[in-house]
Amino acid sequence: MIVMKFGGSSVESAAAIERVARIVKAREERRPVVVVSAMGKTTNNLLALANAAIEGKRGEYIRQLHEIRDYHSREARRVVPLADRTELDRTLDEHFQELTELVKGLAVLGELTPRSIDAISSYGERLSSYIVTLAFRHFGMKAEHVDSRDVIVTEATERSRTPTSVQATNAPTAGAIRRPCC
Repeated sequence: MIVMKFGGSSVESAAAIERVARIVKAREERRPVVVVSAMGKTTNNLLALANAAIEGKRGEYIRQLHEIRDYHSREARRVVPLADRTELDRTLDEHFQELTELVKGLAVLGELTPRSIDAISSYGERLSSYIVTLAFRHFGMKAEHVDSRDVIVTEATERSRTPTSVQATNAPTAGAIRRPCC
């Protein structure tokens, strides 16, 4: 087994995700576990969205939500096979519905706490890891999405999570997981 970590610029676009897929596929015999960051500037964009929400700039945060969704949808469609598009759309819908609810809550509260910053930031890795998993399938790899929240147990301290254990999973050849959060 090999663990491979790819940062935001490594998965910032469909072309970048294709490069990652080639790198991972070349090491397929080593049963890679792939960890990805948010695509491109997604984390910064999510935090800007959160700030617009707490400042009461409804039009701005709605515009930013649509831009973030459009970006992920556009890039994903370039690397996700047609057979997986329904699953992709359903997953994007679910994530952006949750994200919208979170942002509305921030707007009502008018403040960002460390926990809410972690929660909103996590959407970048959650989206990226899912898109990368579907892309791996498109490039002929047996890939399963594994959400780190389901397999990594952490000890919470303010603005930091320290892993205390990892649960075993029966993931196939390649998997994509994200960093722990919330």
